[in-house]
Amino acid sequence: MEWLHKNRKVNFVYDADIKVHRTYNGPSIKKMPLQKALKTLFDGTGIGYTVQGNYILLKQKGSYLTSEPLKNSKKIRHTLSGYIRDGNGESLINATIYDLTNRIGTTTNEYGFYSITLPEGSHQLRFSYIGFDDHVESLHLNKDERINITLKENGKLPEVIVNGDMNSPLLNTQTGKRSFSRKDIQSEFALLSSPDVVKTLQRTSGVAEGIEMASGLYVHGGNNDENLFLIDGSPLYQINHTMGLFSAFNVDMVKNVDFYKSGFPARYGGRLSSVIDVRTHDGDMEHYHGSYRIGLLDGSFQIEGPLRKGKTSFNFGIRRSWMDLISRPIFMIINHRNQEEDFMLNYYFHDLNAKITHIFNNRSKIYLSVYSGNDALNTKYKWYYMDKKTTPDDYDQSKARFSWGNLNTAINWNYQFSPKLFSNFTAVYTYNRSHYKYVNDDIEHTYDKKISSISHTEHNYRSTINDLGSRMAFDYRPSPHHHIRFGQDYTLHLFHPQTQLHMDIYGGGDEIDTLRTTSANRHTSHEINVYGEDEYTINDHWSINGGLNFDFFSIGKKHFCHLDPRLAIKYQINPWLSLKASYTMMTQFVHKISNSFIDLPTDYWVPTTERLKPMHSHQIAAGIYSQLNQHWFLSLEGYYKASVHLLQYANWSGLEPPAANWDHMVMDGKGRFYGTELDATYRGNHLHFDASYTLSWNKRKYDEFYHGWYDAKFDNRHKINLTARYQFNDKVEGYAGWTFHTGNHMTLPTQSVKSPLLPVDKENTYRRRSEMGSTMEIFEKPNNITMPAYHRLDMGFNFHHTTKHGHERIWNLSIYNLYCHLNTLYVDVKEDEYGYYKARTHGYFPIIPSFSYTIKF
Repeated sequence: MEWLHKNRKVNFVYDADIKVHRTYNGPSIKKMPLQKALKTLFDGTGIGYTVQGNYILLKQKGSYLTSEPLKNSKKIRHTLSGYIRDGNGESLINATIYDLTNRIGTTTNEYGFYSITLPEGSHQLRFSYIGFDDHVESLHLNKDERINITLKENGKLPEVIVNGDMNSPLLNTQTGKRSFSRKDIQSEFALLSSPDVVKTLQRTSGVAEGIEMASGLYVHGGNNDENLFLIDGSPLYQINHTMGLFSAFNVDMVKNVDFYKSGFPARYGGRLSSVIDVRTHDGDMEHYHGSYRIGLLDGSFQIEGPLRKGKTSFNFGIRRSWMDLISRPIFMIINHRNQEEDFMLNYYFHDLNAKITHIFNNRSKIYLSVYSGNDALNTKYKWYYMDKKTTPDDYDQSKARFSWGNLNTAINWNYQFSPKLFSNFTAVYTYNRSHYKYVNDDIEHTYDKKISSISHTEHNYRSTINDLGSRMAFDYRPSPHHHIRFGQDYTLHLFHPQTQLHMDIYGGGDEIDTLRTTSANRHTSHEINVYGEDEYTINDHWSINGGLNFDFFSIGKKHFCHLDPRLAIKYQINPWLSLKASYTMMTQFVHKISNSFIDLPTDYWVPTTERLKPMHSHQIAAGIYSQLNQHWFLSLEGYYKASVHLLQYANWSGLEPPAANWDHMVMDGKGRFYGTELDATYRGNHLHFDASYTLSWNKRKYDEFYHGWYDAKFDNRHKINLTARYQFNDKVEGYAGWTFHTGNHMTLPTQSVKSPLLPVDKENTYRRRSEMGSTMEIFEKPNNITMPAYHRLDMGFNFHHTTKHGHERIWNLSIYNLYCHLNTLYVDVKEDEYGYYKARTHGYFPIIPSFSYTIKF
């Protein structure tokens, strides 16, 4: 054993009762592979062993050590609790705490807190997190202990699965859960050199991206408004910039993202399709550092550090697009040379994140998190009747301004009532706005400079949401086998969709008339949510997560109550293979009203009304998960989801769907969605490879629209994602990602029918069909045509350099659509002179190179 420890770099973990101090008289094991050497060494000794990475766990044959030992069932127990942090004091989410002696473990929660109850006696505990060195702590537990652990980051560690990672799909109970660290999101490729949370999620199985380049997220057939986005526990309504080109998350601030697409725990509710729980960095408690980046279209700045060392930290980040800083002077130069007209167009967006963390003591901590995001688009066109010099005051001018965004504030107070009971109390304020203003002025003067005619038209459109909420969440771990969560949420929703002002001023001379009209829509609703869940490990094979989520929603005189059960079951066949199944019921009370598949500032959110029912879904998922070896992980998961009371506009075709009586203009439908997802992951010393394949069906039915089931627009039957990241050396790393999916759907007529000729005048004469336009098109089924398949290859490289002052510089080169395949964005259909329909596809996004430059200080 000493030779293996010294030369094979393995560690033996065993109970003191196991007699290992014996003389070995067998054959030499120096040239044997490790498994054969262990078998030879322990053959006939009555000692069994299990290999877990670099650890060899020994046990007396016949003993039961995979769960808490029966022999310890009556022993006195004590609880070990604390926080796991990195070297900067940043808490680590989903880190693993594993008792090598008893082979039981747990994970840290979203605040980095852990609690594990163990029998009195000696223990060896391993604390681990991907990308960090393991920390093994030996201790003798004879009372409740509080130990905060600091893990050391090691970027040179091979990207392998952490052994015994309790958050891995192999060992956790939940189906359909993926966790992403900051490193996962900040890959070597970034569209237009801006890393993106939503575009990272689009590469996962079971997710359709919708329109190319947009940050759409259609999970398991759901709509784009069926995803619950949380930033530090605060709901985010507007999650995109530039109509979907960028998402609203500044990755410099993001610490962890938990993405659920099935098997939702009971603590989440309010949406049908997915939960995206984004947590931001707390800030370094010991040192000041930060970074700034300049990219093709945007730039960012981030800084963090202690306000009071070891007690209070701050983290601040801002991201802003900068193209308007160039477009403004360019248009000024153009307009200066043009004497007949002026034209101006500028657009910008920004994100601002700020967080302050204060530690009162080992049991109490408080966070203040603020997010602000805004988009602004301004256009101006001014035409002079003569020219700027002759008639500068006679012109026709149109101005338009779009502005939309979010303001989110959350105060979280963590308090540990006991070593087993952790709590979090939250106060939340969310403000979402969308504003559109259009002004047209037409002014003419007489020769003596008196107004001869004036026309002023103004249209103001504003939609807002104000949410005020409070939450209580409790995390109770009575034993390593029980993890109980319970809590309560309350939210006051104040919806003000489409507050409008329309004003016309017109006339001439001394006679001017003014016409002013206003309208407003208000919806006030109350939402109460109570939940409870228990993750229970029955034995070394079976574990279960069961819970209930109760929703109460009140609007006007109407009250809705829903009890949504959640259940997930795991059967651990052996340490490397598991089976899981889950059932979830979800309810959604808010709807996004839109008449397009991209995010527009004219979209707005409304609550379920007294006339409509809330959306509702049932989902079943099951899968098999296998860690084949230290490098390969495979999973196969299937799902079936049925949704009812899905809403769709019946016949509105404008970009501003009316908010007044909107619930009379929608159709109530249902959907059924099912499919299979195959995922493979390889982690090597230098190579990180992911592959996923999705086979799915996405069906809708609206009886007012069509009598049967039909394919949804984004029913992409097959989807393949291949992603590889390779570290060439300490200075260069690369990325390549290939995406393929079956094309989106569209509706085309299948027949042309000639309408009957009817008399058109008193002489009872008939016009020719060509004069009457009497050919009618027959649309037999919605979305009856599949557009050409979508595929593209993206590549990216990071080049690292450390300056003489110790600052890291990173040059990023990213190439979107490397082989320049123009994927179909829309199809133009025309009828020729012979009555045949001809379709022509149009694609607009060729190869797009981009770069960024980052300095960390």
